[in-house]
Amino acid sequence: MDKNGKIGGKISIIDILVIVLIVAVIGGICVRYGSKITSAVRSSERFEYVLRVESVRKYTVDALNKKGKITDKKSEKDLGEIIDVRYENATQQSTTADGHVVKPELPDRYTCYVTIQAVGRESDDNYVLDDSTELSVGRNIDLYSKYVKTSGTIESVKVLNY
Repeated sequence: MDKNGKIGGKISIIDILVIVLIVAVIGGICVRYGSKITSAVRSSERFEYVLRVESVRKYTVDALNKKGKITDKKSEKDLGEIIDVRYENATQQSTTADGHVVKPELPDRYTCYVTIQAVGRESDDNYVLDDSTELSVGRNIDLYSKYVKTSGTIESVKVLNY
């Protein structure tokens, strides 16, 4: 390194750091947009999934029963349509003082099972909606419609025949 901070008189340490930064950014972009979900898409399918929404008030149950289209958070992409809503009294697991596990009902709270039909893409190991939301059992997703905004856990996913 000479007195001007250049290695071999031509490249400075700052030049090397800029090159390393550019390579890191390009690598990050490749990892982000070269994911398995987008590269292994086989076909477009119509499918149905059931979303469990827990411990909601009657107001939310009524809003879900109005059905309608589901969109992403910004209301730009159509992610399916609510076709059925079942509900039951909500329960909460608790343990009594003597160690027994009980599930008492929660007053004025309900658990809803919302059935949604959507068109998405099927890949080798999952289903993907238009906004790149992966549908897999146990995953928590947000539900946005004209009448309600809530979230729930996916209970089941199945492919429908056209």
